[in-house]
Amino acid sequence: MKTEPCRLTLLSVPWWMFALTCTGLTLGAPACFEVATTHENLPLVAPEWLRDHLSGKSLVVVDTRSEADYSKGHISGSVWMDAAVLSATTSDEGLRLLKEDLAVKFAPLGIKGDEIVVFYEDGIGVRAPRALWYYTYAGYRTGKVLAGGFQTWQASHFPVCQERSLRTSRPLVVKVNPRVIATTNFVARRLNDPGVVLLDVRSYEEYIGKEINSQATRSGHIPGARWLEWGRLLEGNLRYLPKNDLEKRLAQVGVTPDREVIVYCQRGNRASNTFLALQLLGFPKVRNYVGSWQEWSSYSDLPLSTGEPTSGK
Repeated sequence: MKTEPCRLTLLSVPWWMFALTCTGLTLGAPACFEVATTHENLPLVAPEWLRDHLSGKSLVVVDTRSEADYSKGHISGSVWMDAAVLSATTSDEGLRLLKEDLAVKFAPLGIKGDEIVVFYEDGIGVRAPRALWYYTYAGYRTGKVLAGGFQTWQASHFPVCQERSLRTSRPLVVKVNPRVIATTNFVARRLNDPGVVLLDVRSYEEYIGKEINSQATRSGHIPGARWLEWGRLLEGNLRYLPKNDLEKRLAQVGVTPDREVIVYCQRGNRASNTFLALQLLGFPKVRNYVGSWQEWSSYSDLPLSTGEPTSGK
């Protein structure tokens, strides 16, 4: 990989080439999900937009890959963040500790509150959406994810360097957005609510109870939860499916905009990717049950189900 000093040398790519490739597509492939060309739009920004705004003082670019990958080469000016350590439980005490933890974990980014924050990883996996979700939960609406991630950025020959970038550390002011989170109690009270749909985005084996994660106490799924593995909303890990395909796949399992959607997985990480997809589609009520199956399974008095996924509406 060719690297260069951290200077903001902006390379140009013909607009027609970007329109054809979007976030990695080639001629003849279906159109990818539309990405934002201005930061006021969707929480998924195009590499071209980021390239053209790298020198902006109100922009913070965050690399959520491993520290080793960051050291090998990263987007010029980007700050490394250990997104893998972000986790939470949803008891009252757990949420109190989460508020304190987020203030510390986001401190290296030096965020004052008026910045546009773009998170990225290799493609669109679970680290960047996870960091975005926690940033959103902390009360900020200016977070974004880079479409195509570092793979697309590097393939486009946009500015890459190895020099570590640092910002003046400051604790993040956490204001908490309760509308994007579901607690265990919140989920338990809505198991039979027809206006709410639970969406399990783990693997099929995890859902039916055939496979148990080492961090789970019991196997199975939350009663009534629909199943759609998170990766089925993506083409590879670089881009989401086209809008119509996303809506169709979600509707097939009863996930529609007229219902409140609660997404969960094992620890809320894979769910954060699906949470972002639902945001892109404009679903008005979406929550991440961030404690997810790890937390639910730890309560022996809470019900569980095993067996095949529920189909239909």
